[in-house]
Amino acid sequence: MTKEYILNFLKTNKQLLNSKYNVTKIGLFGSYATGAETEKSDIDILVEMPPSFDNFFDLKYFLEDAFKKSVDLGKEKNLRLLIKKHIENEIIYV
Repeated sequence: MTKEYILNFLKTNKQLLNSKYNVTKIGLFGSYATGAETEKSDIDILVEMPPSFDNFFDLKYFLEDAFKKSVDLGKEKNLRLLIKKHIENEIIYV
């Protein structure tokens, strides 16, 4: 699994993610975004979407099934300021 593969998948499926899960913005951050991933790394993805418990977890499971890896899915508006400042320079939006 590579950063390019993940970004290409997100970009290719952006319309589906919007229509099925109401995703308005999606980006990759963390070890896969910076090239520091290991075999044990999860995939860190940040999204903007309307509040919906079902859609959020359905999206998480969809991505985990697609990537065959654990996905740490976060909502941008729920990030603490300290964490947001730490990752804002590494987020790659599609």
